[in-house]
Amino acid sequence: MACRLRFAPLLAAMFLAGGCGEPPVPKTPPAARSVIDMAGNQVAIPARVGRIACLEVLCYEKLFLLGASDRIAMMIRTNAPWMRQTNPAVDGIQQLASNPNTEELLKQRVDVVFRTYGYPDPVKIDTLARMGVPVLVSQTMGTDKIDSIEAFVESRKRMLRLFGRVLGPEYEARAEEWCAYHDRMVAMVRSRTDRIPEEKKVRLFHVRGPSATRTHGLSSHTFWYGVIAGADMVVKQHSFVGQGEVSIEEILKWDPQVINIGRMYSAELVTGNPRWAQVTAVRTGQVHELPEGVFYWDGSTEGVLLMLYLAKELYPQLFPDLDLRQEFRDYYARFYRYHLSERELDLMLAGKGPDGLRRNDMNN
Repeated sequence: MACRLRFAPLLAAMFLAGGCGEPPVPKTPPAARSVIDMAGNQVAIPARVGRIACLEVLCYEKLFLLGASDRIAMMIRTNAPWMRQTNPAVDGIQQLASNPNTEELLKQRVDVVFRTYGYPDPVKIDTLARMGVPVLVSQTMGTDKIDSIEAFVESRKRMLRLFGRVLGPEYEARAEEWCAYHDRMVAMVRSRTDRIPEEKKVRLFHVRGPSATRTHGLSSHTFWYGVIAGADMVVKQHSFVGQGEVSIEEILKWDPQVINIGRMYSAELVTGNPRWAQVTAVRTGQVHELPEGVFYWDGSTEGVLLMLYLAKELYPQLFPDLDLRQEFRDYYARFYRYHLSERELDLMLAGKGPDGLRRNDMNN
C-alpha cells in the first residue's frame, strides 16, 4: 500500500516510526503562506491551520477570544479561575505540565506551535523546524523594555493580530474588533488620568505572588495598565522588566497607598505579615484582591479590564460613569461569547472563582 502524506509533520512521524520503505519526497502544501512572529521571524505556515500546540500560557485565552480554541491540540496547564467555567471543552485538550517531547508534538500532527522565548528549548525548536513544524514566537521578549504607553499598546495589539493572521481573514477581523475596543478604552481612560499631576498620583504596588514581594516589572501588563490608569507605579524605581523580587525595605521606603494582590493569592500575604503593618495601604485598609478571568489579568486580553478596574479603584471621582459590572458583562458577551450571570459577576468582582473561593493551587 502506498504511503500517504498529510504534511511534513506526518512525514517526520512516519520516518521516526520506520514508515513504509524509503520516505517519499515532501510535497509543498498548497497555497502555503508566511507570517512574521513577535520575534521578527518570517515563518511559513499551511494555508489552513487546523491543529495548534500552545506552548506558552497566553495562547489559549487569545484563541478562545478569537473563537478557535477547538483547534488547540495541546496547551500548557493553568488554573485560571474562569477558564473552565466559560469553556468546559477545555478539559478535552491535552494539558501539559512541562516541555513536551518532539515525538508527542509529531504524534498530535500539529500544524503550528506557538511558544515564548526559551520554551521549548532551542534544540527542540531546531528539531521541529527541520521536521517541517512551523514554530512562532507569540509573546514579546521578556527582556525587552517597553518605554512608552504607545509602545505597550502596540505590543498588545501585535500579539493578538499574529494569532488572527495565522488563523485567517475571519479571525483577523475579530482581532481588529478587539484592537479597536482596546484603543477606545485606553483613549477614554487617558483623557481623564493624563491630567493628574505627578505629585497627586496614587502610589500603587502590585503583588504577583506567590510571595508578597514578587511583582511585575517595567514591560508588564500590571505596570503599564497602572500607568494608563493614573497610578504612580512604585516598582518603576527598579530595573527588571519581567517579574522579580523586591525587598521589604524597598516597600517601606516606597510606602504604597494601594496594594493589589493578583493571581488569586490571598491578601493575607501582606496583611498577615507584621513587617508590612506600617505601610500606608495596610494601615488604611487599601489592600485589595484583584479579580481574574479566563486567564490572569497580568497577561490576557482582559488586561483592558484591569485598566478599567484600576481607574475606578484609584480615582472613583474621575470615573463616576464607569460601571465595572456592565463593562465585565459586555466584554465577556462580546469577546468570549459567554453571558455572566448576576451571581458570577458578584463573584468575579469580589476576586473569587466560580466556586466562590480564591485560591491558586499551582502556586504559579
